[in-house]
Amino acid sequence: MTIYMKKIFLLLTTIAVIYGCGQKKEPQVIDTELIPVIHTAKADTNAISRWIAPYKATLDTVMGVPIGYAAMTMKASLPESLLGNLITNAMGEYARQKRQSYDCIITNIGGIRDSLRQGEITIGDIYNISPFDNNVVILTISGKKMEELCQIIASQGGQVTSGIAMTIEKGEGKDVKLNRLPIDTTYNYRILTNDYLSFGNDHLYPMAEYTEISTLGITLRDVLINYIRNKTRNKEYISAKLNNEINIVN
Repeated sequence: MTIYMKKIFLLLTTIAVIYGCGQKKEPQVIDTELIPVIHTAKADTNAISRWIAPYKATLDTVMGVPIGYAAMTMKASLPESLLGNLITNAMGEYARQKRQSYDCIITNIGGIRDSLRQGEITIGDIYNISPFDNNVVILTISGKKMEELCQIIASQGGQVTSGIAMTIEKGEGKDVKLNRLPIDTTYNYRILTNDYLSFGNDHLYPMAEYTEISTLGITLRDVLINYIRNKTRNKEYISAKLNNEINIVN
């Protein structure tokens, strides 16, 4: 034990005795000393590594489990991308399996933290792509709020969406359509999304003004894992394509 650690130990022991005796209502300061913490102090990193090793081995085993094969490298970008479309495809399929209807899908590109590279896909790859425990939900918002939301998405140069089509010109959405139809301001729309956006995060404020919310009881990450596993069971490689729903013109 170093001299610094001995001093810390003695100080903490003294404090514990004072509190433990219960003879005094107020603790008394016996002694104080500034104990510097410096970068040159030596630590037993080997001991720490040995302590972590069994946990790391278990984690590596789980994360290394293969669940599919990517036919191509997929990255996330705006206004549309292969990886973004893969994720919305997975979300849509899960909702249909649960017999949950929706008018469009929106998730945030900021939640996609890595690319999916061509080749074997492991659990760890999906955790790298979607590290957050965001749950999949369905929000109901008014047609008026949907109009506002689409214009915010246009001002951002797009988001990860499906079912929303528009042309973005100078940050403004033109000819905006949902499922090939103009937005009806008298209609209530159901958005398949994640609970992070249900708070209006990433400046998508109208999503926080929902009139109803339904949770599907699963994280977005697990939806993607299940989607890949199902495709693999059907002997399919994992792929996606561009739909050209959102286009930007200068």
